Amino acid sequence: MITLLPTLIYEFFFTGLFAVGGGYATIPFLYRMQARHPAWFSAQKLTEMIALAQCAPSAYGSNMASFVGFAVSGVPGAVASVLALMAPTIAVDLLAVRLMDRFSGSQKMENLMFCVRPASAGLIAAAALTVLTSTLMRDTGFTLAQFSFGALKDLFAWRNCLLYVLILPFLFWKRTKKTHPAVWICVGGIVGAVFGF
Repeated sequence: MITLLPTLIYEFFFTGLFAVGGGYATIPFLYRMQARHPAWFSAQKLTEMIALAQCAPSAYGSNMASFVGFAVSGVPGAVASVLALMAPTIAVDLLAVRLMDRFSGSQKMENLMFCVRPASAGLIAAAALTVLTSTLMRDTGFTLAQFSFGALKDLFAWRNCLLYVLILPFLFWKRTKKTHPAVWICVGGIVGAVFGF
């Protein structure tokens, strides 16, 4: 397990360097990591770790790094993954503070930020789509060439789809908007435990 540490450090350093936009922007990189190293963890396990990371306190990205690192290489893997993920962020932040002070109000800085914002939004949108499809669909290797209603029936995790349709209206109901997120986390955990998700 310790022999995997250099690869783990490389993967999370790469993720930390390019996941612009916060913790949720790391999700596409984690799915890429799972595809490159399938022996580390399954796509289903990754989906479970994502759900757990959302419930746990602390920053989402570091939670994910610690969960994946622990799954791959125990406590040393968790520590190495978090440090590798944070190292480029800290370096870039320190550099950005100096550049912001020096080029504050400059058109070049405005142009740079104009380019970074869509990239960040794209990574977060990709993360949302990836988590949604991995939750609502089964990994069956489905292709359009194999299309049939029987194949379509097996493509979706219908129990998850039903629960999603039942819960979605509550997210837009006026009274629930004032409900603390911790309540929704607890409700989700109870529903998952009861229905065996």
